[in-house]
Amino acid sequence: MNIPIDRLVLPEFQQAGVVLDLLRLDLIHPQVSGNKWFKLKYALADVVRSECPRVLSFGGAWSNHIHALAWAAREQGVEAIGVIRGERPVDLSETLKDAESWGMRLHFVSRGQYRNKTDERFLDELRGLFGGFHLLPEGGSGPRVIDGCREIYQAFDARAYDYLCSACGTGGTLAGLIAGKPEGLKVIGVSALKGAEFLYRDIRQMLSRADVKDPGGWQIQLNDHEGGYARISQELALAMDHFYRYSGIELEPVYTGKVYLSLRRMRDNGELPCGARVLMVHSGGMQGLRGMRAALQKHLTGR
Repeated sequence: MNIPIDRLVLPEFQQAGVVLDLLRLDLIHPQVSGNKWFKLKYALADVVRSECPRVLSFGGAWSNHIHALAWAAREQGVEAIGVIRGERPVDLSETLKDAESWGMRLHFVSRGQYRNKTDERFLDELRGLFGGFHLLPEGGSGPRVIDGCREIYQAFDARAYDYLCSACGTGGTLAGLIAGKPEGLKVIGVSALKGAEFLYRDIRQMLSRADVKDPGGWQIQLNDHEGGYARISQELALAMDHFYRYSGIELEPVYTGKVYLSLRRMRDNGELPCGARVLMVHSGGMQGLRGMRAALQKHLTGR
């Protein structure tokens, strides 16, 4: 798979003597974009080989995971069920319109019910409604996620970099990057969630279940969430606008924008020394930007 790497010409990093490149996973596929390609690769292959070609997963109205899963499942001949957080609105989000048009069956549940997404009693209720299914956790971080996401390293020479920085939601992509990292490369995750200290535990559990020894040399930036999942600060909006003006490449505010903002702060704090070679992962998810443009514009213009 040919995945481009762009050298970013951003004055703040050039002045600090830091090389910043961008791994363009967002260009892999128009629908199964970015890290979702790697997260779904083996999970769906297992479903296709099974006697029950049905998969069920969870997400919100603008979920990148639901969007990618709906398209990929259709292409693989797999029945897909999306359990969606919140009551069904009169007008579906563009994400859910796409998913439904690709054949995904949408099942809306209250936010209280949604919090029970890992409870066996709730899952049994869903089995009663839909029959047997393969369960794929929210975000796609299932048992095969490390197998898929460690293959991201096939796209570049990791020895050319000192730091690899990627967004972190449920932790699956970061776990794969940790599992596959060579000695000497430091892997940095940027949490999109507030209060995400649990990610250290979850990632170590994913590594353990995959029989991967924790190699160390990784960390999670826990304070660059800008208020929480899908929250936007003015600093984030301005940083994304700056990035676009100098690079011509769009980011989105839920994940990739926060990675760039975190790297800027690391540069300001001296955590990226002069001469550092950094690879930032553009993990896709641009379809979700459709639901965030108005909020971004308000932060930039005040209206």
